[in-house]
Amino acid sequence: MSRVNAKYNIKINYMKAWDTRRKAIKAIFSGRKELYKNLYRYYECLIVVMPGTVYDIQKSQANIVVLY
Repeated sequence: MSRVNAKYNIKINYMKAWDTRRKAIKAIFSGRKELYKNLYRYYECLIVVMPGTVYDIQKSQANIVVLY
């Protein structure tokens, strides 16, 4: 909070700062499932733009996507 005040000359309370942090984390990490769904389409478009591109997407049992 002191950094926000020093940099932008804005005073916010603790709860507002904590809530904003929580919303930012949710915005960054909540869309991962949608991003993984778009991987196949992204790589197909990449092949159109860069012919000869080869990709392989493997999904592990822990639901971790590995790209080669």
